[in-house]
Amino acid sequence: MSDEYIHKPPTALPPGSLVIAYLRDSGGPNQENSIGQQLEIVTAYCKQYGLILGRVFQDTASGRKTKNRDQFLEMFNSVMATDESLRPAGLLLWAYSRFSRDIVDFNFYLYGLMKHGLTVHSLTEEIPEGLAGQIVLSVKAYTNADFSVQLGKNIKRGIAERVKAGYSNGGQAPRGYRVVRELHDSRRNGQPRIGIRWEIDPELAPLIRLAWELRAQGKGYTAISQATGGKVYTNKISWATHFRNKSYLGIGKAGDLEIPDHHEPLVTWEIWEAVKRVEASMPNYGQHRKRGALLHHRRMSHPSLLSGLAFCVYCGAAMVLHTSKDYRSYACGQRDRKKGFSDCKEARRVNARKADAIILDAILNQVLSPAFVADLLREIQTQYADTDRIDREIGNTNNLLIMTTRSITRLVQLAENAGDLAEITTRLKELKGQEAEHTAKIKALKAERDSAIPQITPEALALVFETWRDQITAAHESGDILTAKKLLAHFIQKIDLGYDTAIIHYTYPITKPAETVTMFCAH
Repeated sequence: MSDEYIHKPPTALPPGSLVIAYLRDSGGPNQENSIGQQLEIVTAYCKQYGLILGRVFQDTASGRKTKNRDQFLEMFNSVMATDESLRPAGLLLWAYSRFSRDIVDFNFYLYGLMKHGLTVHSLTEEIPEGLAGQIVLSVKAYTNADFSVQLGKNIKRGIAERVKAGYSNGGQAPRGYRVVRELHDSRRNGQPRIGIRWEIDPELAPLIRLAWELRAQGKGYTAISQATGGKVYTNKISWATHFRNKSYLGIGKAGDLEIPDHHEPLVTWEIWEAVKRVEASMPNYGQHRKRGALLHHRRMSHPSLLSGLAFCVYCGAAMVLHTSKDYRSYACGQRDRKKGFSDCKEARRVNARKADAIILDAILNQVLSPAFVADLLREIQTQYADTDRIDREIGNTNNLLIMTTRSITRLVQLAENAGDLAEITTRLKELKGQEAEHTAKIKALKAERDSAIPQITPEALALVFETWRDQITAAHESGDILTAKKLLAHFIQKIDLGYDTAIIHYTYPITKPAETVTMFCAH
């Protein structure tokens, strides 16, 4: 690596070690070292030091809590659920602050991984090994947590000040208002800061006032949608949220802080209170939530092997499971959700029992078959044997070494025939120094080339495949579908599923493109 701030792997991660990586940013591609940049550096880092990069987990979210960090939780849970013999040796991070800024989460997850044998290594932070390293990590955890708290306070304070000044925090304005942008002030870097205000939309505002008046009179959402001509909302359920929005009273919000007279109101407090009484007397919303909870319970009671992994081969929507007394099937989620044939014309329901059986057979006997071992091993060796650059550099350095050695020989011969040796001796020392540098460089390049090719035996790889097959088969035959699915998710990226086609996208725990296997799945 050319970057001086990238540190070598610890001794616990020698060449050939299997590692995973967790990458996170919260600032998008403009943030320094965004996910794309981190991934590029981590991939090159593993190749340079001979590490075998397995799965890469990526999140774009805040690092304070694990909420909304699905990939982080999947990373942790997958390590916990993996058999010790298949578990990666290490976890690579860009920085410990990307792992978590919450002190409780940091200790729980970091030391949980370390307790299960993982070496957690930050590319950009040099942490000593042993007890001293644990002390340094503890200090870093508290420092990162304090930085996050102070940053959060500053952000909240800035948001509150802008809202008090009559500006919004961005996003869409509530129905009945429109966004107006104006120059607010300047940022620290001199760039202009644009403020967003809400002003009344002359077209929709009368319809909004009408809707509130009708609701205050006890009218239902259907009648209100008809009276407003569908110009406010096309889905009548949207009115439930609309009538709980205090923005229509002219109130601006910054977290829990409410600022009155933030913008021009569209309803009075009398209308608001009347609507609130009507809403409280209508149990529709609560019933809707109960139905949702019931449906969720049904989904958990009837887990499927491919849910969450299978996607419609025609439109890419997630496949959903339909169950009845005698028949289980997978259906295109988009067509099923919108209840319209035109949304995905080619999609047809797929027999879930047959699809599960055929795809599981393909995974066990094709993706994880012994026949793949030799081919995969050659691909691994080819991938990590890209040593042309190193060989060229060794050749060039060796040529320089030969020329330097010849110059030394000629100079020694000249010295034997000359009377004044001072100038010749100085030059000889320079050439000897160059010779030593060339020799050391050739030695280092050869070591780099040798470490770039991990030594993986066919027997070891076959044993890994056999262990995967045994665990998946045992879980499936015992009816533990959730465990079987977790095991499949370690290397199955997704399955494009159709009535008579299934394309399995899978990857092995090395840095290589996902491959596909196509088979037919009869109804």
